[in-house]
Amino acid sequence: MFYAGRFPVLLTLVVSVAIVGCSSQINSSQKSDTSSEKTLQQQNQSLSEAKQEKAKGLIAQGNQKLANGNYQQAIADFDEAIAIDDNNANAFSNRGMARSRLENHQSAIADYNRALALDPEAPKVYYNRGLAQTRLKNYKRAVKDFTQAIEQKSDFAQAIGSRGFAYAKLENYTAAIEDLEKASQLYQERGEKKLSYRLQRAARYINP
Repeated sequence: MFYAGRFPVLLTLVVSVAIVGCSSQINSSQKSDTSSEKTLQQQNQSLSEAKQEKAKGLIAQGNQKLANGNYQQAIADFDEAIAIDDNNANAFSNRGMARSRLENHQSAIADYNRALALDPEAPKVYYNRGLAQTRLKNYKRAVKDFTQAIEQKSDFAQAIGSRGFAYAKLENYTAAIEDLEKASQLYQERGEKKLSYRLQRAARYINP
């Protein structure tokens, strides 16, 4: 409160009332602005959530088409989902799978890269990227991706077996046999005897 002893008391009271009145108006205005900002944030959040839900629906639709072998149609759905929400790792990952099925491995790898940038804790994506690298005969990169997948999921039999084949291509036969036998054991423990037998047989054919 402003006060000066030489001014009449009445004037001081008037000034005080004026100041309080101004303060009250400013606070009221600030509350109104805060309320408007909060409402806007809520609207933006609702809009964002609606967009995310729409993207998820398109991804689910694309996944069904991917499972049915309709790869181009699946890609179209994933494209639309990404246009709506380009922060959804699943959209990029699954589009990568569809592109790989169409033998477009380089584009698939680009999608896997984006998916992993958004969600690095994704062993299946590392595995899928490793498979794409294998198709392109980039065996060292494939080994690196399979290793990353295995580090995140130690009992990932598919990744272990695939790394074994990549090691064989690199003529690292000792590592190849070790991986193939490990994968075979994991499949055996799961009751998948045919896969276990095939990997065990592959290990026998490799000469260190």
